[in-house]
Amino acid sequence: MASEVAAPAAPGATPEHKNPVESIAGQVPHLSTGDRALLRRMYLTESHEADGVVIRLMYRSGLTAPSDPRAFAPWRLLAHCAALLSGTGGLYPHSTGRRLGAALQETGLSENRLMRLTSARGSGLEAQVIRAVRMLAQKGQAPVNLHTLFALIGHDPEKAEAARIRIAQDYYAAKARSKEGTSSDD
Repeated sequence: MASEVAAPAAPGATPEHKNPVESIAGQVPHLSTGDRALLRRMYLTESHEADGVVIRLMYRSGLTAPSDPRAFAPWRLLAHCAALLSGTGGLYPHSTGRRLGAALQETGLSENRLMRLTSARGSGLEAQVIRAVRMLAQKGQAPVNLHTLFALIGHDPEKAEAARIRIAQDYYAAKARSKEGTSSDD
């Protein structure tokens, strides 16, 4: 079985926090309901009030929050997605064993929507990621592998391309498995 996209190396991460993606995901369920709600609504309300919560999560993960808004954007989106997947019940949103593409297929995401997600760039990618994660949350498909998600939304083009391929591979593998399970040998 192919390995998942490797966790991105985070600039400024300390040795005791080698994996900031997992650290942030692990902190989200323990936030107050108000802070999780802020993170869940941050793109709907276009409020930057939740940025303080994201910065706090980053510092607790051993990261220094970047002053450049472009460098901050993937962390902001990751925290938003983790909060959406965590929901009001404070569920743990991350699992390295739960592939993002397979989870998307299991929610009923159409191939057209998958193509939009895997071909989008820039602000279009942000919108497609939010739409896909909302669908996962609504269908109860959390937790998922947030490393793949972060590689997709991060600023490393090679990791983003590897994430796109991984998502598509896992989606179609899950689709093939579901067809095998429903076909009959009459």
